[in-house]
Amino acid sequence: MKLTVENLTKKYGNFLALDGVSFECDHAEFFSVLGKSGSGKTTLIRIIAGLERPDGGRILFDGKDVLRLPPHRRNAVMVFQNYALFPHLNVFENVAFGLRERRLPEEDIRKTVVQTLTTLGIDDKLYRRVSELSGGQQQRVAIARAIAVNADIVLFDEPLSNLDVTLRREMQKELKSIQRTTRRNFIYITHDQEEALMLSDRLAVLRDGKLFEQGTPEDIYHAPKTFFGAGFIGAANKLLMQRLDKTLLKTDTGFVLKNGEELVGKFFDVVIRPEHLVPVERAGGENVFKASVKERYFKGAFCEFLLDVEGAELVMQTPLSFGAEGFVQVKKFFIFPHE
Repeated sequence: MKLTVENLTKKYGNFLALDGVSFECDHAEFFSVLGKSGSGKTTLIRIIAGLERPDGGRILFDGKDVLRLPPHRRNAVMVFQNYALFPHLNVFENVAFGLRERRLPEEDIRKTVVQTLTTLGIDDKLYRRVSELSGGQQQRVAIARAIAVNADIVLFDEPLSNLDVTLRREMQKELKSIQRTTRRNFIYITHDQEEALMLSDRLAVLRDGKLFEQGTPEDIYHAPKTFFGAGFIGAANKLLMQRLDKTLLKTDTGFVLKNGEELVGKFFDVVIRPEHLVPVERAGGENVFKASVKERYFKGAFCEFLLDVEGAELVMQTPLSFGAEGFVQVKKFFIFPHE
């Protein structure tokens, strides 16, 4: 199923929670909505599910406007952050609940529940009360309940935020595998940039109810269209710089970068990713600077350095060795007119 969100707006009193949000999610696509707390992402997903009504815009399922349809007729299900399981029921009955609401034959219900729990690796917990399960197992039950009803769209509202780091990483991989196996549309709400990059076929970045970026994780990471998107997705050194001449930019500390194209404007926001700072052996060459190390952090596959580069504090991440002082080159940076 193709999901289309057109110019969606939502107000709570004078507060504008969504401001003309538009995007599309293609069939069998893992689509994430990424944003900080208060960005409007939960409001967006609740409107798609039919739990809230917008003040303007449309939501289309395969070209059909579903805004007037109640939640149970949209063929979209939601997995909540707090799981929303029935603590007095066992695993089987929790997963079977939605199927019974749809009045399916009991034999079909049992077959579907067992098959779904087997897919998620918890068929051995069939008759355990959910209150007896671990957090990860409860999350699997919540996902199983959503998948079992054969909805075209599964909506996730930060479903892994209550799990510890190790279990969270394990569940991320499982979610990706489940989505590929079932070929459903997954709409995934998260504030975790790494999670969004890892899971998504495409993603959208929200801020203050507005959509700032939309595209594949690779596109948004390597070619961001906005300063906010460049700084929010992945680690970033952010600098305010002033144009010196046609191609040169300078900070107030004296750090000067040469841009590859002629600059138009006076002030610019510049983003340098830590991995785009690279140690080099000697001075000379474009955007090569002497740097001194203020702090060094070992992170396994690479080291992170806090550098002083001509008065600018920059973070460098590299697997290469680097002494107390040396030379670094800025291999790439993003530049945006300062607003």
